[in-house]
Amino acid sequence: MNKYEIRRQKLIELRDKYCGGKISTLAEKMGKNPSYVSRLLYEEGKEAKRNIADRMVSDIESAFRLPRGWLDGMLDDNNLSIERLNSYRVDVLDVEASAGHGVIVKGEFIETIKSIEYATEYAKTMFGGRPANTIKTITVKGDSMKGTIDPGDQIFIDMKVDFFDGDGIYVFVYGETLHVKRLQMQKDRLAVLSDNEKYDKWFIDESDKDKFFVSGKVLLSQSQAYKRHG
Repeated sequence: MNKYEIRRQKLIELRDKYCGGKISTLAEKMGKNPSYVSRLLYEEGKEAKRNIADRMVSDIESAFRLPRGWLDGMLDDNNLSIERLNSYRVDVLDVEASAGHGVIVKGEFIETIKSIEYATEYAKTMFGGRPANTIKTITVKGDSMKGTIDPGDQIFIDMKVDFFDGDGIYVFVYGETLHVKRLQMQKDRLAVLSDNEKYDKWFIDESDKDKFFVSGKVLLSQSQAYKRHG
C-alpha cells in the first residue's frame, strides 16, 4: 500500500470515527470545501481523484490535533480520544504585534509556542463557525489602540483574511514592521487609524503595495490584566 492510500484510509477513519461518517463535518474541521475533501477520499483510478499531499497532511493533523506521522500510519490510535479530536485549539504565535510604531519582523511570522483550547460548541459561537486552523492569537504591545485593545491584550485573528476585506482592525506588515491598526478605505487609499488620539493618521496607497501585506483580520480581543489579591 503506497503512502497516498494509507493517508486516504486514515482520512476515512477520521470521517467515520470522529465526524459521524459525514464528509461535510470532516470538511468543516479541515477548513476545506466538501467537494474537494470528497475527491481526497476517491479510490485510486477514479476520475478527479486528488492525492493527500505532504502539506495537506500537516493541515489535517493540525486541524484534528493529531501527532505528526499519524496520517501516514506511523503511530497507533491508543492515545487518541473523541474529546481530544473534537476540541477547538487556537495556536498562540511567538510574535508581538505593535499597536504603536511597529516592531521589526524577524523570521517567519507564524511560529507556534503554545495553544489555547475551547469547547467546540463554545468556539463556534466565539469565532463565528470558522475552522480552528484559520484562527491564531498574538499579544499586542504599544498603546495606539488603547481603549479598544490595550497593551498586553491578546487578539484573535482570522488568518484566512490576507487582504483588505472592508473596514476593520487588521494585523499587517508595512515594510519591515508589524502593526495592529484600524484600516479604513478613504477614496482610493487606505487610512491607517489609531484609536488612541495621540497617534496621527497615515495612509497606504497604490505606490506602497509592494511593502504592505495583510496577515489577518482581528475578530476579538481578550484582556490579560493581572490583579494581586494578597
